[in-house]
Amino acid sequence: MCLTGALLRSVLVLLLLTDACGKRGCNYKEILGSYTQVILVELQHLNLTGSSNTSKVRDPCPSAKARRILVSIYGMTQHMRCQRSGKRMSDLEKPLASMEQIIAHNCSPDHLGKKVSCSAVQKTRGKKRKRIRLIGVLKTLITCWQKLQSVSVLSK
Repeated sequence: MCLTGALLRSVLVLLLLTDACGKRGCNYKEILGSYTQVILVELQHLNLTGSSNTSKVRDPCPSAKARRILVSIYGMTQHMRCQRSGKRMSDLEKPLASMEQIIAHNCSPDHLGKKVSCSAVQKTRGKKRKRIRLIGVLKTLITCWQKLQSVSVLSK
């Protein structure tokens, strides 16, 4: 059987829609597995894997629900993506990009909420300030990932 262009496009659109509609939430097992195998390794190479909650600061992931923690993580990665000024990605930015891609790939878009508008994000100026802020956000994200892992283990 030979498919014409219009019929082929219709079949492809239908397949894409069924794939998108089939994702109702997030695949936490896949997300956490990817985090452990890829992102955690990247973070360990940066020597940032220590806990960041040494002082009395508010909990960056205050919820005890996996979805809300994941949405917090995704929001932080988007905010930091907006901070990038150049096209070249630093070693500190690579784990953030990986986190954002893994979450976006394994969650339906409506499960994560709307994307952060970069025009609304106040940019940090200065190379040293950006690096310090980026390290702080990465440490916060490590804490959130640890909390997500513990929440998902408890829910099993």
